[in-house]
Amino acid sequence: MSLENILNEIQNTTEVELKQIKDDYAKKMEDVTTSCNEKLGRMKQDYAVKSENDIKNIIRQSEDTIKLQAKKIIDDRKKEILNAAMQRLKSYVTSLNKSSNYQELLKTMLAETEKEIGKNFTVYCSESDLEKFKNIKVSESVHFEIDKTIRSGIVAISSDGKKEADMRLSSIFDAISYDIETYLYENIK
Repeated sequence: MSLENILNEIQNTTEVELKQIKDDYAKKMEDVTTSCNEKLGRMKQDYAVKSENDIKNIIRQSEDTIKLQAKKIIDDRKKEILNAAMQRLKSYVTSLNKSSNYQELLKTMLAETEKEIGKNFTVYCSESDLEKFKNIKVSESVHFEIDKTIRSGIVAISSDGKKEADMRLSSIFDAISYDIETYLYENIK
């Protein structure tokens, strides 16, 4: 065989081997590209699902925050309304001593006190209330004393000092205010 034939044969073999190597690498590159595209597609799907879930969570959290803020605003407004109503009610109750029915109220206080602590007791009241009691029929076992700390209503203490009835208008308001406040709070729309 001639040198030229050997060189041609080497050239042909080299070209065939190069073509085979190129084809093998092209196939491997195609497989790698396909595999990467599949992984990328799965990652995109996973990200889309995660992104959608994240968006839903953010929306739900925002809605919850808005609901809580709305509830707080409503509660704050209810408290404002309630405080104003309770102030007006307290003012009304504590000013009953200026009412034309106040003498009748004092008479009722005296009767309730007698039921609560018995017949013999001492009534502590303001000087102006003592004047009103002079127009009310009172048992002789009831004694009256002026107490300058009492504005309206009475504080009564049994003769043995063991029982006390606090019927000052401010005390009556304090005694009923929690129940009224609870009722109003639950019923404010």
